[in-house]
Amino acid sequence: MARKVFGDSLKNAMGKTPLSDEDLDVKRTSPTVARAQASVLEEDKHATRLIDPTTIRMSAVMDRIDPSDGLDELVSSIREHGQKVPVLVRRTQDGALEIVYGRRRLLACRQLGQKVRATVMEMTDEEALIAQGVENNARQDPSFIERALFVAGIIRELGKTDETRKNAQTIAYRALQIDESLVSRMNRIATGIPIELIQAIGPAHGVGRRVWEKLFRLCEKDVARAREVASEIPRNLSGPDRLEAAVTLLTATKPSTQKTHPSERVKIGRKGNRITIDVDADLAPRVEEAVRKLVTELLDRDQDGPE
Repeated sequence: MARKVFGDSLKNAMGKTPLSDEDLDVKRTSPTVARAQASVLEEDKHATRLIDPTTIRMSAVMDRIDPSDGLDELVSSIREHGQKVPVLVRRTQDGALEIVYGRRRLLACRQLGQKVRATVMEMTDEEALIAQGVENNARQDPSFIERALFVAGIIRELGKTDETRKNAQTIAYRALQIDESLVSRMNRIATGIPIELIQAIGPAHGVGRRVWEKLFRLCEKDVARAREVASEIPRNLSGPDRLEAAVTLLTATKPSTQKTHPSERVKIGRKGNRITIDVDADLAPRVEEAVRKLVTELLDRDQDGPE
């Protein structure tokens, strides 16, 4: 009997069974041969392969901030006990192999220099992302920001146009099995906080949406300062404490003045013998003083005449 490698939640979401690397040519020579070949094909669908891990590429949408974080323990386990659970791989349209889930096992096998046990399936981009989200939710405890980054990645990859964006949002909430209204909010948070700041904080397991949303609002007010804060967070703190430190640093910071080209802050127009000057409110007193000084100098120069 073939080994069961997929959970019920994934099978329900996908409605798919694994495919072999090569389709068997089932020839209709006789009912007996056809049944035998069909039986072999069905069994082969559930088989796993030993594949060179360097030939399997990562997918565009990541579900962890740093898949290599804490990898040493997994490497030791696989070295001692072997790889117990296969990874899931799909064959893309260009013929390449791409990881669907099991990135850490794939990285561990790369580090060990051994082949990775994998199940290969034919899957579309949408199916692969649903499978990735469903399986990872069942196998691990992803943090809020990792789930939010996953949502943002799906929308980035599948929602490049107005027509496809709605479908991408549907794929996202099906993959994470969350309320549809939460998808847009998670996408705003993940894309509104500079990625360097997210990476500096890390997953921050145990911290929910409210604190990340508070950080997002602070970043909205001053994106440039938010990027600077990434390098100021103490690395010896835990993830939740690094998040609190980022909030504290941004709360205590006055919004920085955005650098703009002078021509955008001072506009001069002319109609006939009338000259108009439109300036930002904070520049108005200085511009007025400069204009008066310049006009006075011009008039004095005309009165003196040439020497």
